Amino acid sequence: MVRLPARSLFWRAFLTFWGAMAVILVSGMMLTAAVAWYRFNSLDGLNPANLTRDAAQVARTQGEEGLERWVRAMDDNYSALKIYIMDAQDADILGRRLPTRLHDWLVAYRAAPDRSAQSDYIPADPAVERVSWWEPQLLTLPDGSERLMLFLPFDSSHWEVLALSPVALALLLFALAVTAPFCWALTRHVTAPLAQLRETTQALAAGRLDTHTPPKLAKRRDELGMLARDFDAMAVRLKAVVDTREQLLRNIAHELRSPLARLQLAAELARRNDERHDLQLDRIERECERLDALVGNTLRLARVGALPVPTEPLDLSEVVSGVVDDARYEAEGRHVGIAWDTPPPVYIAGDRDSLASAIENVLRNALRFAPGHSLIRVRLLISASEASLEIEDRGPGVAAQDLASLFEPFYRTTSATAAPGSGAGLGLSIAQAAIAAHKGSISARNVSPHGLSVRMELPLLSVPQA
Repeated sequence: MVRLPARSLFWRAFLTFWGAMAVILVSGMMLTAAVAWYRFNSLDGLNPANLTRDAAQVARTQGEEGLERWVRAMDDNYSALKIYIMDAQDADILGRRLPTRLHDWLVAYRAAPDRSAQSDYIPADPAVERVSWWEPQLLTLPDGSERLMLFLPFDSSHWEVLALSPVALALLLFALAVTAPFCWALTRHVTAPLAQLRETTQALAAGRLDTHTPPKLAKRRDELGMLARDFDAMAVRLKAVVDTREQLLRNIAHELRSPLARLQLAAELARRNDERHDLQLDRIERECERLDALVGNTLRLARVGALPVPTEPLDLSEVVSGVVDDARYEAEGRHVGIAWDTPPPVYIAGDRDSLASAIENVLRNALRFAPGHSLIRVRLLISASEASLEIEDRGPGVAAQDLASLFEPFYRTTSATAAPGSGAGLGLSIAQAAIAAHKGSISARNVSPHGLSVRMELPLLSVPQA
């Protein structure tokens, strides 16, 4: 499987968040620039000194009615500028409600002890004289009464409500409108694969062990893609385990059926109580022993398969020497020699009983098929990171197509089935389970001119631990 470079979901979420923030920021800057441009252009050419001079002239020549017409004309022509002319009762001559800001200015102006505004103000040179937009101006009518003129520049009703709650709500809705698509896309990007994984998990839980995640999801280069690929690997492994267990149960049932049938037949014959009664009882005893050995080896295989990873240091050469010494007693009766030279201590992390059982099963399998007056070679080879134990016999070997299945439970080759005293085919399976529990591997190959070599590789213990 090609390993694709990962793209972290963190960066996708990070970039999505800041992308949405950038859109909101740019939109806000554009809105601010539009407001500033509008205000700047709306007052282009206006000057508070000129306006004060014009208003004073209109008040002096046309009175309050002229001021009303002039204020309406200014409102129609300049929407960003509001002009309020207050009478003696501080009421606008057009009857408009005074904005809060101007009301505060007016109260402060009335409360001030010295008023800097001049009545009937006509600046001599508007280009030189400076009049502030924020300073009230007194206007004198023909009858001598006074009116107070207030400016509110850069003002329009749809701009002045920016600080009010409806506009704040509108800005919030705008931000939500911008971020919602980004959040939806990001959520969809994550939840859609999770929904597919959930459906696949439910299918696997329902017993469909050949279920896999969609290929598009498995090709993703982020954490979800890695999760999908790990899930597929888990599903394949689970299917293999279940298939192995089912095959094991079928094999156990098959192996139990034969001795049970022979037991049943021997029991029927024993009931006749004839001259062969003792012979049938011997047959029953042998079949019971076979059943006991079969059940014991099956339980042994299950226990070894569930063995935790060993951590205790163990001298492998010592374990092999003990197994070889025990096997030599049986080998002498068959006129078979075992060549083994004890090497210096080789330390691994191992369980003595299970490891000795694995080596014994392989060695006894070699003894079973070794011809008389032949030699079994046992060698311990050391590399930089592992120890390799080889057990090589001069037997008939195994057909090439049977090598891959040699360590499967209850698997027996043609030569093994025909061999006298052959077992149920669990010895090499127990050896493989024990070696696998030690994080090692076991393999078999034919040697020339004839014979079988079984190689067990185990990781060495680190020097400080040893």
